[in-house]
Amino acid sequence: MNTAIEELHGDGIRAHVAALADVLHDCVTHGASVGFLPPFDVSAARRWWLGIAQQVDAGARTVFVARDAEGICGTVQLALAMPANGAHRAEVNKMLVHTRARRRGIALGLMTAAEARARELGRSLLVLDTWTGSGAEHLYRRLGFEVCGAIPAFARLADGSLGATTVMYKLLAPRLAIARADPSGAQAAALLGELSAALCALTGDSGNASFDVADVRDPRACFVLASVDGAAVGCGALRPLTAQVAELKRMYARPGHAGVGAALLAHLEARAAALGYAEVWLETRKVNVRAVRFYEKHGYRRIDNYGKYVGMDAAVCFGKRL
Repeated sequence: MNTAIEELHGDGIRAHVAALADVLHDCVTHGASVGFLPPFDVSAARRWWLGIAQQVDAGARTVFVARDAEGICGTVQLALAMPANGAHRAEVNKMLVHTRARRRGIALGLMTAAEARARELGRSLLVLDTWTGSGAEHLYRRLGFEVCGAIPAFARLADGSLGATTVMYKLLAPRLAIARADPSGAQAAALLGELSAALCALTGDSGNASFDVADVRDPRACFVLASVDGAAVGCGALRPLTAQVAELKRMYARPGHAGVGAALLAHLEARAAALGYAEVWLETRKVNVRAVRFYEKHGYRRIDNYGKYVGMDAAVCFGKRL
């Protein structure tokens, strides 16, 4: 039987909350140690999934589902909201496969998709914990996860006893690297030139007048390059607006490199938090629909136009609390 794997965003979770709640309820009913204990009804599962949808909206989590001819039959999550010094890692959560669909390779397909997404986001380490001795532990070992150790009496099981959990990790081979760079360097200049040309063609304005390389030499600013196998494929910058607000500038990912923009954004948000900012603001043009959707997808909300963009109808401004 064919099974399709796909990523669900917040609205997708809300649209399919009944099916997702059924998978969670089925797994808990059949003894899965995933944070819940019976009695656990479908309405509680629905409420839990609606909370997950909010986290996905905020960019703190990503969710994959598996579908067969009967609908959603499995799911797994990546928790992405990490402290500033842990922005390179993601945590695997809630690997669930409905009892009607087990032993068909669905868990393997979900994990493969989640790992690929982690790589796209620039995450170099996956961590997880799982019920010691479970089938899931054997699956993770097959996928290359290493065991750190087991914690006894970690979680209460459905029968009231306390069970152990095994803590595991997997180092992902470095492919996408993000690092500070000189915006005047050759690779940076090439990318910034591509960005300017693309913006000019789309909006009639290259954006050059809104960016000065001196701005990112401030102690609370930065310019970064994203490189795949050593070749620069994206860039982005932060500069201070106020003591509490950083502005995102010159975000660009070369076409054909899926996930680079998201990885750059996550890196710069983590950097802004480490520098003591409480919020990140940015401006783009309404006609740049792709950019508008990108920022909305990653938890940004429209705010009043600020600074030079006040009264500029073609501009739209976004903000996100860190």
